[in-house]
Amino acid sequence: MKENNQNNTNGKKRYTFRVNDEVMNLVYKWYQDDNCATLNEFIEKAIRFYAGYVASEHNQNYFPNIVISTMKSIMRDSENRQNRNLFRIAVELGMLMNVMAATHDIDKDALEKLRGDCIEEIKRVNGTLSLDTAVEWQG
Repeated sequence: MKENNQNNTNGKKRYTFRVNDEVMNLVYKWYQDDNCATLNEFIEKAIRFYAGYVASEHNQNYFPNIVISTMKSIMRDSENRQNRNLFRIAVELGMLMNVMAATHDIDKDALEKLRGDCIEEIKRVNGTLSLDTAVEWQG
Protein backbone atom coordinates (compact mmCIF):
# COMPACT_ATOMS: atom_id res chain seq x y z
CA MET A 1 0.00 0.00 0.00
CA LYS A 2 1.31 3.40 -0.90
CA GLU A 3 0.53 6.59 1.04
CA ASN A 4 0.11 9.73 -0.99
CA ASN A 5 1.00 12.88 0.88
CA GLN A 6 -2.03 14.74 -0.39
CA ASN A 7 -4.34 15.66 2.49
CA ASN A 8 -8.00 16.34 2.02
CA THR A 9 -9.75 19.16 3.83
CA ASN A 10 -11.53 16.62 6.05
CA GLY A 11 -8.28 15.30 7.54
CA LYS A 12 -8.18 12.13 5.47
CA LYS A 13 -5.18 10.84 3.57
CA ARG A 14 -5.26 9.18 0.20
CA TYR A 15 -3.92 5.61 0.02
CA THR A 16 -3.36 3.46 -3.01
CA PHE A 17 -4.03 -0.23 -2.66
CA ARG A 18 -4.71 -3.13 -4.96
CA VAL A 19 -7.81 -5.28 -4.84
CA ASN A 20 -9.11 -7.90 -7.24
CA ASP A 21 -12.23 -7.40 -9.34
CA GLU A 22 -14.28 -9.91 -7.33
CA VAL A 23 -13.82 -7.91 -4.10
CA MET A 24 -14.50 -4.61 -5.82
CA ASN A 25 -17.70 -6.06 -7.34
CA LEU A 26 -18.85 -6.85 -3.79
CA VAL A 27 -18.23 -3.23 -2.81
CA TYR A 28 -20.24 -1.96 -5.80
CA LYS A 29 -23.01 -4.46 -5.08
CA TRP A 30 -23.47 -3.74 -1.36
CA TYR A 31 -22.42 -0.18 -0.52
CA GLN A 32 -25.84 1.36 -1.23
CA ASP A 33 -27.68 -1.43 0.63
CA ASP A 34 -25.61 -0.45 3.69
CA ASN A 35 -26.80 3.17 3.31
CA CYS A 36 -23.33 4.38 2.41
CA ALA A 37 -23.14 7.52 0.30
CA THR A 38 -19.79 6.55 -1.22
CA LEU A 39 -17.68 3.49 -1.93
CA ASN A 40 -15.08 4.99 0.38
CA GLU A 41 -17.53 5.08 3.30
CA PHE A 42 -18.42 1.43 2.73
CA ILE A 43 -14.77 0.37 2.59
CA GLU A 44 -13.99 2.30 5.81
CA LYS A 45 -16.92 0.65 7.59
CA ALA A 46 -15.86 -2.77 6.33
CA ILE A 47 -12.29 -2.26 7.54
CA ARG A 48 -13.49 -1.07 10.97
CA PHE A 49 -15.86 -4.03 11.26
CA TYR A 50 -13.25 -6.57 10.28
CA ALA A 51 -10.61 -4.98 12.51
CA GLY A 52 -13.08 -5.17 15.40
CA TYR A 53 -13.75 -8.80 14.58
CA VAL A 54 -10.04 -9.63 14.58
CA ALA A 55 -9.53 -7.66 17.79
CA SER A 56 -12.40 -9.50 19.47
CA GLU A 57 -9.95 -12.16 20.62
CA HIS A 58 -8.23 -9.45 22.64
CA ASN A 59 -11.26 -7.32 23.45
CA GLN A 60 -14.10 -9.35 24.90
CA ASN A 61 -16.53 -6.39 24.65
CA TYR A 62 -16.70 -6.21 20.84
CA PHE A 63 -18.23 -9.53 19.86
CA PRO A 64 -20.67 -9.78 22.79
CA ASN A 65 -22.17 -6.41 21.81
CA ILE A 66 -23.01 -7.78 18.36
CA VAL A 67 -24.50 -10.90 19.90
CA ILE A 68 -26.48 -8.87 22.46
CA SER A 69 -27.83 -6.56 19.75
CA THR A 70 -28.88 -9.52 17.61
CA MET A 71 -30.48 -11.31 20.56
CA LYS A 72 -32.42 -8.17 21.57
CA SER A 73 -33.81 -7.93 18.05
CA ILE A 74 -34.81 -11.60 18.06
CA MET A 75 -36.42 -11.21 21.50
CA ARG A 76 -38.35 -8.10 20.40
CA ASP A 77 -39.73 -9.96 17.36
CA SER A 78 -40.65 -12.94 19.54
CA GLU A 79 -42.38 -10.72 22.11
CA ASN A 80 -44.40 -9.01 19.38
CA ARG A 81 -45.50 -12.38 18.00
CA GLN A 82 -46.41 -13.65 21.47
CA ASN A 83 -48.35 -10.47 22.26
CA ARG A 84 -50.36 -10.79 19.06
CA ASN A 85 -51.14 -14.44 19.85
CA LEU A 86 -52.09 -13.65 23.45
CA PHE A 87 -54.43 -10.91 22.25
CA ARG A 88 -56.05 -13.28 19.75
CA ILE A 89 -56.48 -15.94 22.44
CA ALA A 90 -57.91 -13.37 24.90
CA VAL A 91 -60.52 -12.32 22.32
CA GLU A 92 -61.52 -15.95 21.67
CA LEU A 93 -61.65 -16.68 25.41
CA GLY A 94 -63.76 -13.58 26.00
CA MET A 95 -66.20 -14.73 23.35
CA LEU A 96 -66.36 -18.22 24.87
CA MET A 97 -66.94 -16.86 28.39
CA ASN A 98 -69.76 -14.62 27.17
CA VAL A 99 -71.45 -17.54 25.38
CA MET A 100 -71.10 -19.66 28.54
CA ALA A 101 -72.48 -16.89 30.76
CA ALA A 102 -75.43 -16.32 28.42
CA THR A 103 -76.39 -20.01 28.19
CA HIS A 104 -75.76 -21.22 31.77
CA ASP A 105 -77.23 -20.06 35.03
CA ILE A 106 -74.15 -19.99 37.31
CA ASP A 107 -74.38 -18.41 40.75
CA LYS A 108 -71.50 -16.30 42.12
CA ASP A 109 -70.57 -18.74 44.93
CA ALA A 110 -70.26 -21.67 42.50
CA LEU A 111 -68.20 -19.49 40.17
CA GLU A 112 -65.77 -18.51 42.95
CA LYS A 113 -65.41 -22.15 44.04
CA LEU A 114 -64.76 -23.17 40.42
CA ARG A 115 -62.12 -20.44 40.09
CA GLY A 116 -60.27 -21.69 43.20
CA ASP A 117 -60.50 -25.31 42.03
CA CYS A 118 -59.18 -24.34 38.60
CA ILE A 119 -56.25 -22.43 40.10
CA GLU A 120 -55.27 -25.51 42.11
CA GLU A 121 -55.68 -27.81 39.11
CA ILE A 122 -53.58 -25.57 36.85
CA LYS A 123 -50.85 -25.49 39.51
CA ARG A 124 -51.00 -29.28 39.82
CA VAL A 125 -50.56 -29.86 36.07
CA ASN A 126 -47.92 -27.10 35.90
CA GLY A 127 -49.95 -24.94 33.49
CA THR A 128 -50.30 -27.64 30.84
CA LEU A 129 -54.07 -28.06 30.97
CA SER A 130 -55.60 -29.89 28.05
CA LEU A 131 -59.12 -31.03 27.24
CA ASP A 132 -58.08 -34.55 28.25
CA THR A 133 -57.02 -33.43 31.74
CA ALA A 134 -60.20 -31.34 32.12
CA VAL A 135 -62.35 -34.37 31.18
CA GLU A 136 -60.42 -36.51 33.72
CA TRP A 137 -60.86 -33.80 36.35
CA GLN A 138 -64.62 -33.56 35.74
CA GLY A 139 -65.00 -37.38 35.74
